[in-house]
Amino acid sequence: MQVTDAAYEVLKEHGQPMEVQDLLDETLRKLGLDREPKQAAKIYTDINLDVRFQYRGNAMWGLKEWLPKSVAKGSASRSNELSYDDDNGDSEEDEG
Repeated sequence: MQVTDAAYEVLKEHGQPMEVQDLLDETLRKLGLDREPKQAAKIYTDINLDVRFQYRGNAMWGLKEWLPKSVAKGSASRSNELSYDDDNGDSEEDEG
């Protein structure tokens, strides 16, 4: 399993953004690896480069798929003010 796939699964199971140190710890645990500075740095770098992840500010990382579709296509300068998709498929557009 790739480290980014493991990190993706960790966030998906958690269901909401996570503080980066917790995300790294859980990812390493999922992979059965000890926490070593080089390994943690590699995972952090890989998360930064993977388009499935989005930095939410204040050391918090989430999944891009949790953003509303109109925001996920571009970069959101105020992403920490956005609400997260609750995976039920409902959106405000569907209510009308």
